[in-house]
Amino acid sequence: MIRFEKYHGTGNDFILIVPQSEDSSILAKRLCDRHFGIGADGILIPYPSKVADIKMEYFNSDGSPAPMCGNGLRCFVRYCLNHGILQKGPVTVETLAGIIDVNAQDELISLSLGQPLLDLDSEYVIDNDEVIIDELTLHTLFLGTLHAVVIVNESLDIQPLGEKLSYHPRFPQAINVNFVQVIDRKTIKVTTHERGAGWTLSCGTGSAASAFMTNLLGLTDDEVTVLVPGGQLLVHCNDDVILTGPAIKIASGVFEGELL
Repeated sequence: MIRFEKYHGTGNDFILIVPQSEDSSILAKRLCDRHFGIGADGILIPYPSKVADIKMEYFNSDGSPAPMCGNGLRCFVRYCLNHGILQKGPVTVETLAGIIDVNAQDELISLSLGQPLLDLDSEYVIDNDEVIIDELTLHTLFLGTLHAVVIVNESLDIQPLGEKLSYHPRFPQAINVNFVQVIDRKTIKVTTHERGAGWTLSCGTGSAASAFMTNLLGLTDDEVTVLVPGGQLLVHCNDDVILTGPAIKIASGVFEGELL
């Protein structure tokens, strides 16, 4: 029996639990199953931290760990606020991607993601100088986790491309792929295929990576509204990439199913 709470950030949904004796990878696969479990894109677990206000552990629905998750981090902070683990205002969260500065408020939560890493070595991308697959240019970067940004037009059918590009041999650890339509200089539309989770209604770091890359390419301004299938996010691209969006509690309950 496991007590849980479920949250979503623009449709990207997560299960929040306290640390358990069971393996977190196995828990993620079981709890996130949308037929035999609770159903979610991943699980989030809080731990004490020696270097920040709190530590976040994150596992995708397939049981794989991920260094960071923008939508998940906002939901994690909201959960910690609701339980008095954190207080409103500036807080720090330890993740596998480093310590993230967070501004926790009543409605919206902002994450300071720093500057993306563009010069990726072969651990992440084989021949990063120019990644062109199926005549599509993939702009690769690391922003909390590994992303590819692909500028597309509305007529392109992206459904058969998501898994193919995410797990292409050019990416030894797989990659999150963000398909981006530029609406105007202040608005983009992003649909993301995440490694370990598949198509999601929203990807926070993917939205931030997409806004940064379209700004770097001269296609958008420093402040961009990102339209995702699950809602919208706001990204500022200045000295620091700042992602702002909601985090909403959906439910709480007890999981009573089998874990194996």
